[in-house]
Amino acid sequence: MDLVIQTLNRKRAEILGAIKRHEAQIAQAKHDLAHINATLKILDGPSDGSRAYIVSQGFFAKGEIAEICQRHLADGPLNTRELAERVMAEKGLEITDTPLRNSVVYKVVQALRHARRRDAVRMLEKRKGCCVWSTRTHEGSG
Repeated sequence: MDLVIQTLNRKRAEILGAIKRHEAQIAQAKHDLAHINATLKILDGPSDGSRAYIVSQGFFAKGEIAEICQRHLADGPLNTRELAERVMAEKGLEITDTPLRNSVVYKVVQALRHARRRDAVRMLEKRKGCCVWSTRTHEGSG
């Protein structure tokens, strides 16, 4: 009887080990599949015919967006959308391309929030869902 129990315990451990290996393979396969699906989504685009853009990290040089925004804010307060359009114009991007503009707006917000933490800019108010920004020298303008 002890030999039977010992054999069954060894077989159980063997099967449990196989299950764990298979679960790890399944987890890796799911991870790989998620990356393939994401790549296909970028390459194929949305099924509704619209275009989705992702302005990647390397599209702008480090600090470039904040520098462009601060230069334009030197003339007075502007909202996030206006700043994004000026950044796009300087980079030669099509301003009427709404998905691309929305992506740049997001990057502008990130850059300006970082600049605000460094005390380089200030958010004056929110107007119609858009933040209005200024440099420290134009705080009361607008």
